[in-house]
Amino acid sequence: MIIGALILVVIGAADIIRAGLRRAPMPVTVAAIGLVWVAVLVLAATGLGVPPAWLAVPLLLGVGWLLTTRTEPAVEAGRRSRVSRVSRARALPAVAVVVALVATAFVDPVPSGLSGFLADALAASPAGAVAALPPTTVVLGIGSALFLVESANIVVRSALRPAMEEARLGRVVADAADPEPLAPARRSAARWWSRRPVAESEAAPLVVEDLRGGRIIGPLERLLIVGLTLAGALPIVAGILAAKGIVRFPEISQDGPGGSKAEYFLVGSLVSWSLAILAAGALWISAQG
Repeated sequence: MIIGALILVVIGAADIIRAGLRRAPMPVTVAAIGLVWVAVLVLAATGLGVPPAWLAVPLLLGVGWLLTTRTEPAVEAGRRSRVSRVSRARALPAVAVVVALVATAFVDPVPSGLSGFLADALAASPAGAVAALPPTTVVLGIGSALFLVESANIVVRSALRPAMEEARLGRVVADAADPEPLAPARRSAARWWSRRPVAESEAAPLVVEDLRGGRIIGPLERLLIVGLTLAGALPIVAGILAAKGIVRFPEISQDGPGGSKAEYFLVGSLVSWSLAILAAGALWISAQG
């Protein structure tokens, strides 16, 4: 499972970096991600004893993830058929990562156990909870936390994108019937590596304004669910989920005939909660040895 943990670390760290440096020049972002990846892979090889050949798996999946995903939603014009093809294509990275994580759960590249200065340091940690855990579980916990912060937002947006595209196409049709001239639409960069720094006035507006706070609320919610689930505080988890529904109820109750807000809330929440529960389950299984 150590390879799966490294996959989460590599992807999660990269997404946090490119989200934090989204207005920086592309070479700066690439250099930052490259330095972090080199440090992670070197520590895995020298500090945990992971065979270098196995480190190609998280590296290749990380590169593929970056090339096919983005941390910022973009507004693109296109026909319905093209939208559906693009939406399906953007779901492939998440599917590949899930398949790889499941596969690595049954493959152990270090049958004799992890060894190295980093594994020894974790075993001798003054924090009893850390010292009692296998090194794989510690790395998996770090990777899960990193992935749930920003990468999970990408997965949630990928799940929401078909409905959002349908709503946007419907709005385009409605705007076409408006006699008032429309201003030329601006679009954000389609890919993070080809973007240029843009002014605030040039940034494309979010398609669903009600989801604007989800980028902060979502990671906090997922991390709380993982922590509370592992601590056995399931009633508190249920209270958090219920509280989210209560807070969102006024917006959902004012939804129009199309019911888009309710759909966004349900799909986005279920995907987000599922990722958190999967992370908690993987950590629990790993901790059992």
